Amino acid sequence: MAKRYIQVGTGGFGRYWCKGIYPKIADIAEPVAAVDINPDVHQNAVEYLKLSPEACYTDVNEAMDRHPADFAVVVVPPQFHEEIIDAAIAHGLDIVCEKPLADTMEGCVRIYHKVKVAGRKLAVTMSHRFEVEKQTVEQMVQSGNYGKLNYLISRLTMKRSDVPDRIMQQPASLLIHGLVHNLDTARGICSCNAKTVFADCWNFTADDGSSGGAGMVQAIMENGVRVQFEESFGNATTLNKWSDEYLRAECADGTIVADNRRVTLQNHRGYPFPTAADIPLCSSPYWDHALIVRQFMEWLDGGKAPVTQLEDNMQCCAFLFAAVESVNTGKAVDVQAFLKRYM
Repeated sequence: MAKRYIQVGTGGFGRYWCKGIYPKIADIAEPVAAVDINPDVHQNAVEYLKLSPEACYTDVNEAMDRHPADFAVVVVPPQFHEEIIDAAIAHGLDIVCEKPLADTMEGCVRIYHKVKVAGRKLAVTMSHRFEVEKQTVEQMVQSGNYGKLNYLISRLTMKRSDVPDRIMQQPASLLIHGLVHNLDTARGICSCNAKTVFADCWNFTADDGSSGGAGMVQAIMENGVRVQFEESFGNATTLNKWSDEYLRAECADGTIVADNRRVTLQNHRGYPFPTAADIPLCSSPYWDHALIVRQFMEWLDGGKAPVTQLEDNMQCCAFLFAAVESVNTGKAVDVQAFLKRYM
C-alpha cells in the first residue's frame, strides 16, 4: 500500500521534486496535498503531482489538518525547515528533509532533539552521495581491492555566470548550500567521520564586475585519511558542475577517479592489474533522491534505518558548520568537540 505524503515547497527545487522525483516513487508514495506560500507555484503540484487546486495550500498546518498522511517532504529554504518540521511533528508525521537540515548548527540540534523526543523518523536527502559514480567510487574504496585509502580530492567548480544566486557569493553560504554534499560524500568514501577541518573561503570579483564565492577546505578524518575540497562558483569556466563532481581516491594500489560521471582506475603495479581502465558503474534501478526516499519508506515499514537518517546526519551537520566556524575564525576546528559543544 502506498504511503501518503504532503509536499511542502512546490517552487524552485520543489518543482524538481514534483516533476522529476515523484515519477520515480509513484508506485509506493501518494501525494495527498501540497504547500507553498506562493500560490502561483501550486501549478507544479497540479500538473506533476496531479493534485486538485483544492489540495494546494499556503498554510502548512491547514494542509496537515485536512489531509491525513504518513510523512512530509520538506523542500523549502533551510532557514524555514524547523518551522515545517515542527508542524509535521505536531501532526504525527515522519519527515524527508532537503539538505542541509537547518541553516545553523543551533537549528540542527533543536530539530534533532524535537524529532527524537517525538519519536519520529527523519531522513535528509544527501542525494549527491547516492549518485551512481559516487557510489561506484565508495564501493571500490571500501572493497579493499586497491589497498588502503591515503587521501581524497573533491572538486566542484563552476563559472560565474552559472552561479545560482547571489547567496553563493558569501563564504558561509558557499559551504551551506554547496559543499555540504561533498562533505557527506567524503564521509561515505572514507567510512568515518571528520576529526578536524580547516576552511578558507572568499569572494572573487573579476574586472567586469562579475563575482562568485570560492573556497578550499582541508579535513582530517578520524581514520587519518586527508581530504581536500575545492569549491568555486567564481571561475571563468565550469570543470565539474552539480552532480558531475570530480573525485580522486588515492589508494595504495590504485588511483580511482570519478570525473563528470566517468570512473577510471590507474596504477603501475603491472600484470594482472591494468595500467588504466574504465570502470563499469554500479547497477541499480534507483539513485539519488529516489533511492533515499525508497530506503526511508522501507524504514517506516520496519526495515533498517538508511544512512541518511537523522542520527548519522548530525555528523554531516557538525562537519559543515565546523567548516563555517573555521572560515569565521581562521583556525582549524575539532569537529567532534564542536558537535559535543552544541549537543
